[in-house]
Amino acid sequence: METEKSQRKISDSRWISITAIMTALALVGNYALVAIPNLELGSTVLFVTAYIFGAAMAIWSTLIMSVLFGIINPWGAFIPQIWISQVIGWFYIVAIGSIMGRQGKSGKRLQPKGWELAVTGAFVTFIFEQITNLGYSVTFAVPFIIAVTAAIPFSVIHIVSNAVIFAQVVPMMDTALRKQFKDLIWNAESSIKVETLEYVQFDMEGRVHQAL
Repeated sequence: METEKSQRKISDSRWISITAIMTALALVGNYALVAIPNLELGSTVLFVTAYIFGAAMAIWSTLIMSVLFGIINPWGAFIPQIWISQVIGWFYIVAIGSIMGRQGKSGKRLQPKGWELAVTGAFVTFIFEQITNLGYSVTFAVPFIIAVTAAIPFSVIHIVSNAVIFAQVVPMMDTALRKQFKDLIWNAESSIKVETLEYVQFDMEGRVHQAL
């Protein structure tokens, strides 16, 4: 898929279908490793969604996933302030994924190396952690520095694990999703081009007959 051009050519039904699939993957990613504190795949899925399909789809996936995960959260009850801070953190991850997925001047997307994805994963997770720490601080009236200090062990697990996951999982998901959705996107774009050419040809033939 050629990022923005292809994104605009996806029909509404296909766009909704892909959004639902990516949302489900993000949910599974959050629940699959829930037994281990701060080890999750949901952020990686949202990053890949923005990286391949753009920010709009990733934002909707984030909102739907966060609501469902917030309501059925094995770690505790739904707390609006913390939920909002998590959503803001995920939006930041989505924004970075969308930026990295844009086409360069040559018309092709940049392909980050493994170490670049690792650094990206660690950095966006660090920002996510600080945003959620702020949400915790506001919710429970705890000084921010204390919230950050208390969360250090969990933050380290989250940052290191996401560095590894981004480096290993993002390239695999990128390849797999492009292969699986090839018929929904690339072929959809090709069919649009064919239909356009057929219409132009028909219109030109009609004008020729009128002239005769």
